[in-house]
Amino acid sequence: MVLASLYVLWMVVVPPIWIGPAFRHVWRWPQLAIHRLVAAMYGTIGVDSPSLHLQAGGFYVVSAFLIPLITMFIIRPGPLSDLGWRRPNQLLLRIVACSFVISIPFLYWMVHSPGFAGYYKPYVQAGPARIVSYYIVVLFCEHSLLEGTLLGLFRRGHKWPEPPEIVQDATSGLRKNLQWVGLAQPTKGAVGVQRITRWAGLPDGCLGAVLLTGVLFGMIHWGKNGREFLLSFPGGVFLGYIAYRCNSWHAPYVLHASTVAAAGIMMMLAYYW
Repeated sequence: MVLASLYVLWMVVVPPIWIGPAFRHVWRWPQLAIHRLVAAMYGTIGVDSPSLHLQAGGFYVVSAFLIPLITMFIIRPGPLSDLGWRRPNQLLLRIVACSFVISIPFLYWMVHSPGFAGYYKPYVQAGPARIVSYYIVVLFCEHSLLEGTLLGLFRRGHKWPEPPEIVQDATSGLRKNLQWVGLAQPTKGAVGVQRITRWAGLPDGCLGAVLLTGVLFGMIHWGKNGREFLLSFPGGVFLGYIAYRCNSWHAPYVLHASTVAAAGIMMMLAYYW
């Protein structure tokens, strides 16, 4: 867990400028090595000067997707389903839709913070096709790492749990509505925090992995706008939770892609149109 966390911090997190040039140079050295590798790979196919989006996308494919996945196969050979590559259960669309609606006011607050538009302006100016392609690739790599590979690695046995149970025994009222989105699950025999996690439908032995991936998700947003950085920690914990609850890392991928699209539309409406 420690080594994997350090890998994410060292290879994926971009250090902010205020930490000092010397330390920043040491931190960035392995990232720059991956960037040189990616540039060389593009060169072999005739792309000698890849754009910012192509270069960044290639970096994520190598550092956040290929290296972690290959490493997991070496230290613990097994099927991809052990790392969350599963067919989502029936809760995915329900949870994603409800979560998206709840996220709207938070997205609005984030988009209208000072400096948010300035940070993302170069991405927006690249054009819709390029930025959509970029985020499809980057978010795919990011969530296959955090809510796929790491949610498996951080559990006992280094693999995902068995598919979580979905109990829907209420016939009416609030409990029925909560069970519709996977909550209000049986807690018989549970004590302490376990009563909360079982009520939420989180499989036993998964809370630590969810919390740690939430921290790492927040650290990936280090150096970005303050409000985005603040929201990323609880957001990362929730993304880890719905990955386990929906039995696939595709759930947080779909939700995050939806909120990114909504934030982009809000930003263009507020600042550019």
